[in-house]
Amino acid sequence: MATTQQEQATATVLQALQALYHDPDAQAKKRANDWLQEFQHNVEAWQTCHTLLINPEAPLEGRMFSAQTLRAKILYDLPQLPRESLPSLRDSLLGALNPLVQPDAPSGSRAVLTQLALALADLALQMPEWTDVVQDMINLYGNDPNTVMVLLRFLSSLAEESLNPRLPQPEGTNTIDALVTGSAEQVIGILSMYIQAPGITSPIQVAIFETMRAWLRAGEFPVAAVALSPLFSAMFDALGPDDLFDAAVDVICDLVHETQEVQDNPDIVQQILHRIIALRPKLDEYKDDPDRIRGYCRLFCETGESYRDIIRIHPREAFPLVEAVLACTAYPDLDIVPITFQFWWILAGIVNRGTDVARDEAFAPYFDVYANLQSTIIGHLHFPADDENQTPQERDEFRTFRHRMGDTLKDCCQVLGAPACLRKSYEMVVAAMSKPNPSWQEIEAPLFSMRSMGAEVDPDDDEVMPHIMEILPRLPDHPRIRYAAILVISRYTQWIDRHPQNLSFQLQYISAGFDMKDDEVSAAAAQAMKFMCQDCQRHLVPFLPQLYEFVTTVGQQLEQTDMVEVCEAIGFVISSQPSDDAAAALQQFCAPLIKRVELVANAPAEAQKMDLQNVADALEQIDSYLTVVRTLDPVPKSCYPTAASIYQILDKLLERYAKLYFISERVGSILRRGLTFFPEAALEPVVQPVLARLTASFAQTGYSSYLWITGKIASKFASTAKQPGHEGLAQLLVGAFQTVTDSLGKLLALKDAREIADVMDDYVHCFMAYIDDLPQQTLASPALPQAVSHTLAAIMCPAPQTILVCLDTLHMLAKRLTDGQNQAQLQPIFAQFAKPLLLLVLQGIVQGYPEEGFEQTPLIIQATVSSVPAAEAESYATEALSEIPGHVLPAADKTKFIQALHDYQAAPAKDKMKAALLGLVRSAGRARDRGRQNRKSLGL
Repeated sequence: MATTQQEQATATVLQALQALYHDPDAQAKKRANDWLQEFQHNVEAWQTCHTLLINPEAPLEGRMFSAQTLRAKILYDLPQLPRESLPSLRDSLLGALNPLVQPDAPSGSRAVLTQLALALADLALQMPEWTDVVQDMINLYGNDPNTVMVLLRFLSSLAEESLNPRLPQPEGTNTIDALVTGSAEQVIGILSMYIQAPGITSPIQVAIFETMRAWLRAGEFPVAAVALSPLFSAMFDALGPDDLFDAAVDVICDLVHETQEVQDNPDIVQQILHRIIALRPKLDEYKDDPDRIRGYCRLFCETGESYRDIIRIHPREAFPLVEAVLACTAYPDLDIVPITFQFWWILAGIVNRGTDVARDEAFAPYFDVYANLQSTIIGHLHFPADDENQTPQERDEFRTFRHRMGDTLKDCCQVLGAPACLRKSYEMVVAAMSKPNPSWQEIEAPLFSMRSMGAEVDPDDDEVMPHIMEILPRLPDHPRIRYAAILVISRYTQWIDRHPQNLSFQLQYISAGFDMKDDEVSAAAAQAMKFMCQDCQRHLVPFLPQLYEFVTTVGQQLEQTDMVEVCEAIGFVISSQPSDDAAAALQQFCAPLIKRVELVANAPAEAQKMDLQNVADALEQIDSYLTVVRTLDPVPKSCYPTAASIYQILDKLLERYAKLYFISERVGSILRRGLTFFPEAALEPVVQPVLARLTASFAQTGYSSYLWITGKIASKFASTAKQPGHEGLAQLLVGAFQTVTDSLGKLLALKDAREIADVMDDYVHCFMAYIDDLPQQTLASPALPQAVSHTLAAIMCPAPQTILVCLDTLHMLAKRLTDGQNQAQLQPIFAQFAKPLLLLVLQGIVQGYPEEGFEQTPLIIQATVSSVPAAEAESYATEALSEIPGHVLPAADKTKFIQALHDYQAAPAKDKMKAALLGLVRSAGRARDRGRQNRKSLGL
């Protein structure tokens, strides 16, 4: 019978694997995956997987799954087995290895072998009673050329797994130190023997280097022993053959990194440094082989980065290494150049003109290197001659790369000083312009470099910047050059603020950029206008008439995104003025826009789509002014009537076009800016009509913007509404909340909350604003149960921010209840929703709530379980956890939490609940981590 059961178990696993890998039905694949993950947690998996693993007729998928599962169970589930059974587990794994290394081993055996090697390593590191691990494996697999790869794979796994944070250690033992550290010399010895073996094959040499890398990364190889062993020369010798080159580069880089504490390894570091510097001629020898150059570049850069102390202490000796990195930076393959950037940043921290290094003659050549580096980088900044033939992706990648190169130009400024670097870029522009027919790239690249170096330039510089600004009018009128020059102005607006004498020309130069009918130039001009107005606002007040003329004439032809930035820019100038002047200027700039809205709102006939889009654009531009200006201190009383007059226009617009989403969004944003701009006294006359329109529009459309602004109005007037004599205002505000709550209920009767996620998010924000600002009135509202129901619906929406605001809202309610406030209103609410609350919160923290939401959950659970009988709470919690699959949350952890909940209810304590929930979250985290490892191993 037992055999029959085992055969049935293996057959079931194979059926699930067949579905997982070959069934075209996605749901069938998911069911198979869930079942297999659940199976992996079971005790029965040990025997089933062993049976599959040693079955020569089992398909590769079955053997691979079995090896991976045994590895996972050794890592996570070893306590399922009695300690005395571990030797037999080890022997069964070793027995499973043997068929995999035979000449007639089935296909895919290497992948299975890798999993078994990891499993054996994980077992050895948890099994102190296995005392001669390395020697035992050498005896078993180290004497036959056919099995040496098994030994090397195991030794690599042993070092790799010693760093595995998931690996538990038996209490009171230190198996990792005893096994790994204690075996390092032995491993060096066996690898040295193999590397000298006559007839050694390239795959074995590569495997030796991979094993060395694993032990070096584990920090367990005594580097002195490596340097004295045959392995040291073998690494550098392996740089010759093509099939060993990459493996040799990798292991040498790891050795260099491991010896970066140069004071601890002076002799070894000297040996390595001399060997690396001696490779410099290879850059010339292999100049047509990018793969080789990439490898040498990695070696030079890793050595420079790791041996920075050598450069600092012995600059002359290390200088050839620096020259080698410079040669790599000059290489035309732009995939290789970035490898050097980290080195130049580190070196700039050493060769800093602000330190004593600048006076040390030994470092003089380093300054020349950075001068050459600047020229090299600017050369790489050139757009290719066939730029127009690049794909959009290639163009984007190159532009991203240019910005990365800009950081290296800042390193040049740190070493040479910004004035010297700027002068060099300026001279390159002048030299290019002196040619009869310069390419635009020759001028644009040094201009771009000036922009990149802007952060390093002193705003008070009078040495180079005036010359740069003076050359701008003479630049060729090419779109790319104009784009770069406008961005130079944009980057140096703080300098311009201190040197405003050419401001009129610079403003004109930026404005002319909009005339080029080039999207990129226009975008650059809009950005430059914004920075100019932000940084030079005090100087630009006299230019407001010209700016007004610009936005009312040229502005009509601009793209809306550019116009919005221009409006924000002018907003900075307006806000810099005294209150009365700012109010007049704001009214001047906004009046044409308001008129544009009014004409459409009051037009006798329905507006065309283009007219309505123009209205939306006008509202967005008004919003841009108000975004920057925000409010005035004080708002002149002469402005107060403006609030009502503008609202009348907006109300008429909504009366006719509330159903147009883009109109609702723009109006909602303007209303919010108005709440910020105007004081309460100016807004009181419009509160009632605004709320009436918003609630009616939400009932009509279900658009979230109407909810959003309703909550903002409640926050604005809450303090006044809570004062004696203002009960009518309070009732007006809460009445609006009740209305939108009821309207949302009707909407949810037709749609799932996840279909209207934006509406649910804004509703919960609105609810939270009411609880926060008008708690007594809101919690006494008959809409409260429905509001909590809506919040629980919203928490099922996938957006993390929606989940967090729902948890915040529930936490606010729970805190008031546990603090003894509003108990009459809140206790029945938590009792009414106890079952869905426990279901959603417990499943949510296990299966997907953002980590930031965890802090809110203990109090929510406490308030919930304290509102119902203990047995009822345990029943609800048990039901909630039972719906979570076992591979997501193991059964033992579910039981543990229910017991913790029982203990909490017997003796309530806040820390108890938090600890219980934390245990649940950690258990789910371990299960997720295990699932990721499983999927990775299975190639899913």
